[in-house]
Amino acid sequence: MKRWVLLIFIAGFFNSWAQEKNVGILTGAVLDEQNKALGGATVQLLSFRDTFNSKTVLTGANGDFEMNNIPFGFYKLKISYTGLQTVVLDSIYFRMERFDFNLNDIILKPNEASGLDVVIVYAEKPLIQSKDGNITFNAGESALSAGSNASDLLANVPLISKDPSGKIMVRGKSPKILIDDKPVELNLEQLQDLLESMPGSSIEKIEVLTNPPPQYAGEEGGVINIVTRKGTVGINGRVSVYAGTRGEEGGNISLQYRKQGLTFSMHAGAGYNIYVGNGYYSRIYTNNSALQSVNHYRNDNLRPNGRASVNYDVNKYHNLNFVLQYNQNHFNNFNNLEYIASNANGEITRLFDRTIHNKGVNYSPDLTLSYTAKTRRAGEAFQVISSFNRSDNTSSREFYEEYFNPDHSASGKDSTQRQVMNNYYTGKNIRLNYDLPFDNKKTFISLGSYYNTSRSDMNSDASFLNTSSLSWDALEALTNHFLYYQHITNMRGSIRQLFGEDFNISTGLAAEKTSLRFNLFKSNSIDKNAYWNYLPFARLSKNWNKMYSLSLSYRRTIRRPGVNEMNPTIDSSDQYNIRYGNLGLKPSLSNNFDLVVGKSKNGAYSNIALGYNQSAEVFSQIRISPQEITWQNISGSREYEISSWNGLSIHQKVKLNMSGRYAYRIYSAYDKENRKFKDGGSLSFNLNGNYNWKDLYSATGSFTYNRYANPQGATRSSLGMNMGFQARLLEKKLVVNLTITDPFLQQENRSWTFGTGFTQENYNSAQTRNFRLTLSYVFSNNGSSKKMAAIKKVFNNQKPAP
Repeated sequence: MKRWVLLIFIAGFFNSWAQEKNVGILTGAVLDEQNKALGGATVQLLSFRDTFNSKTVLTGANGDFEMNNIPFGFYKLKISYTGLQTVVLDSIYFRMERFDFNLNDIILKPNEASGLDVVIVYAEKPLIQSKDGNITFNAGESALSAGSNASDLLANVPLISKDPSGKIMVRGKSPKILIDDKPVELNLEQLQDLLESMPGSSIEKIEVLTNPPPQYAGEEGGVINIVTRKGTVGINGRVSVYAGTRGEEGGNISLQYRKQGLTFSMHAGAGYNIYVGNGYYSRIYTNNSALQSVNHYRNDNLRPNGRASVNYDVNKYHNLNFVLQYNQNHFNNFNNLEYIASNANGEITRLFDRTIHNKGVNYSPDLTLSYTAKTRRAGEAFQVISSFNRSDNTSSREFYEEYFNPDHSASGKDSTQRQVMNNYYTGKNIRLNYDLPFDNKKTFISLGSYYNTSRSDMNSDASFLNTSSLSWDALEALTNHFLYYQHITNMRGSIRQLFGEDFNISTGLAAEKTSLRFNLFKSNSIDKNAYWNYLPFARLSKNWNKMYSLSLSYRRTIRRPGVNEMNPTIDSSDQYNIRYGNLGLKPSLSNNFDLVVGKSKNGAYSNIALGYNQSAEVFSQIRISPQEITWQNISGSREYEISSWNGLSIHQKVKLNMSGRYAYRIYSAYDKENRKFKDGGSLSFNLNGNYNWKDLYSATGSFTYNRYANPQGATRSSLGMNMGFQARLLEKKLVVNLTITDPFLQQENRSWTFGTGFTQENYNSAQTRNFRLTLSYVFSNNGSSKKMAAIKKVFNNQKPAP
């Protein structure tokens, strides 16, 4: 390890020394509309300060070019090719903090009758951008990306938080997840495995669309779109290895190939993680008797994963896309619990230990195919997206209980149980989208439909060890087998009307039918249901001087219960907190009203949003007795919220972003009286900053705090902290990342439940403190391999070869 640190230090020293020469470097690639590399294009760099000072090169066979020994200052770049429009990139600023620019995918279009050049003002990407109330997190600019997975990165994006179960939320609601503009049709477990196995280094940016496009207007939490890296023309890739003090290690490799209209990308990797934690709960009954439990756990996970995609532009009007995703999770978990029951006088009435060993494996393949057709009319497009996914989950849980006397001496009594679960999930989806602009270029319609069908086969066999015969006998109370089918059919239409350049109104309607069925083999019965829902939306958007913006929107959204909420199988891993689902759950419908006001100027932005949400048939996990927890619909609720997200540049090198949300939920009088519900507020806060030094070194810090209210109490979490430090050495081929998580405080969660006849406090703490070192090597053969030799000659005061 010491040799590695010394090598990195030496490489960093020479890298910094070289940059004191005050010269800039420029590389890039030029393509036509069909993504074909343009060899022989003329690239001219012109100085604003000295118009006679210019550099001119021709692009290579792969459309690549490079310039070096560029004095610091402002420049414009002019790219021309016979028969194509000339493109001018304005205001490229070479300086000590940013001396190296890589301009990929400069597209030249056919000449127009006007013969005018296309002028683009070049803008460097900040860590976070905000426009029209939406947020773009440029993961490629974050020092956290190479040392994190997609789930970790999402938690550092403004407006995004995780609820106590780890579910991703946007402004307190569940969003639709897209990858490269295509919906991820996975169940909750598959989605969590996907996000935790997806390396941050494969992500280009994360878009948070609080005002989603028409096809996703019915999603209560909007849309999160994860855009992956596409690479440059030619072959390029990255190899990474990492290790952390929390007990984690792994590696991954990614490869991209681009030529003309064909793009192939591949990723494969594996990660091993250890999670350790502890907790307790204390339950006090109205008669002053009590139950206390203390637990310690360790979870081991091995996650192999892979992803391959092919994107092919048949021509500029037709595109084909293929994505194959595979995730696997081998888990081996241990949990030890101690239970102490006492009477009103504080005397111990029951004392025992329970050890739970849970091991198993999950396999999740996913296939997505899409076709996009465009016409000569700009903006008209037809798209078909189809997907197939499957999940096979097998687990075996063994429970061993040992009973003690009040003085903790052995009583000689024990029991052993086993529960084997096999869950098989299959999902199929097809989605159609059609967008049509009218000839007036002010009216746009969007039509679409999708059909989603899924099947879950869940089988749970439970048994106990008969100590007399030493045989395993069936435990009928915990045995279950059922099939669950869900079919969703959606049809939608919307229209958007422009009233001038800065004002538009959109409105639309979706009609949706949901059908579901349970085949319950244990009771030899069938439970089924079907319902229609109509989901309208409307949005008004106004901008002033490209600086101020206002958005007023209404959406009716739906949240459907899934198999996890309706699963009748009894989970008795904690016999004093028995959990099961509810077959009778109804969907929850909400009317959401939002007003967003924003300002953006010179890279700084500020937004404030006011919201009112009226929900009916809200379903939530409720403790119906001191020992039982299930899902129930409540009569309804009203929620008032205020949120804000802001960003500013304190210095050219330092940028800060901050977001916060407070929501106060009010329950019905019936729920307060009969279920003892309490009104309460939820709070989330995120602060992150980015520091760049000489374009080679960067640091990112993020701080989060969340407090969630639930109908029977509140859950409070401690402050979370992430820091990332990145160094790009050896001409940016070697990337070193140090990621630090919770260096001062471990993650803690504390909750209170106020039920009929009891009060309960829960506490858990996880070993989240971690120092992770990631080493990545970036390679390519797209012409930039000549770059190192050219730069070395510059730094040795030699003129580079043409």
